[in-house]
Amino acid sequence: MLAGTLGLLPGGPLRALETPAATYKLSAAPVASFRWFPSSPRVGERFSLVSTSSDLTSPIVAFAWDVADNGPFGAFLPGGPTASAVFSTPADHVVRLRVTAADSLSSVAAETIHMSDPPQGVLRPFPTVRIVGRLVRGGIRLSILRVKAPAKARIKVNCSGRGCPVRAQRRAATARAARFPAFQRFLRAGVSLTVRVSKGTSIGAFTRFAVRRGKLPVRADSCLDPAGIKPIPCPSG
Repeated sequence: MLAGTLGLLPGGPLRALETPAATYKLSAAPVASFRWFPSSPRVGERFSLVSTSSDLTSPIVAFAWDVADNGPFGAFLPGGPTASAVFSTPADHVVRLRVTAADSLSSVAAETIHMSDPPQGVLRPFPTVRIVGRLVRGGIRLSILRVKAPAKARIKVNCSGRGCPVRAQRRAATARAARFPAFQRFLRAGVSLTVRVSKGTSIGAFTRFAVRRGKLPVRADSCLDPAGIKPIPCPSG
């Protein structure tokens, strides 16, 4: 007898034994993706975000968007397959979408939105300020403070509030992004950072970043007056 294949039944001939069919449950995380219109929005222009996410094994039941441009500090806000946003500067901005399927699996897509060229008189390419870290008890632990700006632009970071590691740092922009390691550490609630990027008489970039107790930090981005001192609204062109 071939074990597991043939068997001798009482009073009958050899016949094939039936083997129970195996059952497999296929499950995979959804594929998160999205598009936006117009493809290169202007400063102050509201643009649309549209999910193109898919899942072959389970329907997508939840969408959450992060348009705060705040790295890991950004909060995903519950929403639907479409959303809209407005940006206040002509810098590159990162938008994230998290989708969750009925089987509780989820995935995240992140895309960089390139804004339309700013009008004459505005620093080009417009500086980008990257701030990355995580919430901890009593404040945040900053892991990255990096500024990408046109060569020879002046970058100044000021710190205010109790617990500042230093009060100010300056850098001249080069081909590589400028780093500010003095601030890449624990910053207690109440500390505020301001980043100014200027060059000649061009309109520059201004970022304010405030640490709050038990809450996400607040970030505000705008332009910097040609004198390199005061924040001003960015022209839309």
